[in-house]
Amino acid sequence: MFITIEGIDGSGKTTLVNSLRKIFNNIHFTREPTDKFQLANLKTLSTPSNSFYNFFLFTYDRLEHQEEINGYKNVICDRYLASSIAYEGPMIEGLFGDRKETVLWMMEVSKMLKLPDMIIYLDANLDVALERIRNSRKNLNFRGKQLSILEEREGLKAIQDYYEYFLGNMKMFTQKQIKIEKIDANSSMEDVLYKAENIINKTIEK
Repeated sequence: MFITIEGIDGSGKTTLVNSLRKIFNNIHFTREPTDKFQLANLKTLSTPSNSFYNFFLFTYDRLEHQEEINGYKNVICDRYLASSIAYEGPMIEGLFGDRKETVLWMMEVSKMLKLPDMIIYLDANLDVALERIRNSRKNLNFRGKQLSILEEREGLKAIQDYYEYFLGNMKMFTQKQIKIEKIDANSSMEDVLYKAENIINKTIEK
């Protein structure tokens, strides 16, 4: 069973994954980008061509990740393909001029990759997410670029819109039956953990 956990920055995703690690010792936990990924190679300026370039960097890292993912019966991955679609898609759309065509192309490029059996999506209100981001770091930034609060909110909104479009229209982009579990991430971390734990317990192969 291959489960990925997704959500915008500030959704509590990494906190959730760290908590799940302590509960499930029969699951292999991993993340993307992997430790092999060279962050220094990322283009930090948000332009369509730079996002196009970054998408291929993440796809190569994901391709290298396949051996590890396929090596275990139960795997939970902190971010995967949906993250690339959500984070790079809004800018790449500038090259295609159409959201559907953008996602179809990104899925075509990724067709050699294993798709998850389930995606757990942490659905966070933008203001809640921004407040968490402010509390966790002094400066708002994205890939090394310092952002204003307005820029950060606009960026997160674009990412969230892409997540919801992709997850809500999954049948348009793949024939695989991927189960989508959406958790309200505005509540307490304890509540989010409780819901995620129950979902995973009902899903993983014993």
